[in-house]
Amino acid sequence: MDADLYLRGKYTFRLNAQKLILVKKSVESRRHVLMKALLWGLYLPDYPGLQVEVSIGYKYKPDLVQMDADGPLFWAEAGRVGAEKLRRLLKRFPRTHFALAAWGSALAPLETRIRRQSRGVKRVAPVDIIVFPKDAGTRFIDPRGHIRVAHNDLNWLRIA
Repeated sequence: MDADLYLRGKYTFRLNAQKLILVKKSVESRRHVLMKALLWGLYLPDYPGLQVEVSIGYKYKPDLVQMDADGPLFWAEAGRVGAEKLRRLLKRFPRTHFALAAWGSALAPLETRIRRQSRGVKRVAPVDIIVFPKDAGTRFIDPRGHIRVAHNDLNWLRIA
């Protein structure tokens, strides 16, 4: 396993004129940092007020969020989300657009899991499932931190 997965680090990412600085925590994997950056790059055009790892006064803290007057408008999670957390989020925030990302896994099991957890939950906003390929860090982020990624570059699904 790479030693850099467990060392502190500061990363700077860019999308057009926007800049995002992420500090990798010692308990956080490099992949988790990359997924947050890629999600930021993917959704920033639609959610220009997107923030990374800010508390919203709820039990769970999103990896990325955009708030409006009524609560979270968009919420993204990078990596595994427990079943209880997923169910609570989907039920508590029916008008929130969710994006759940995984790294190098199959899309179908994730879809099954999300559909199971949302069974009986009345939602009005979509849930996106995104699978980043194992080479996403080098494929979609250049050495200077510029992000170039779009939905059509990825294996993804929107559940309405």
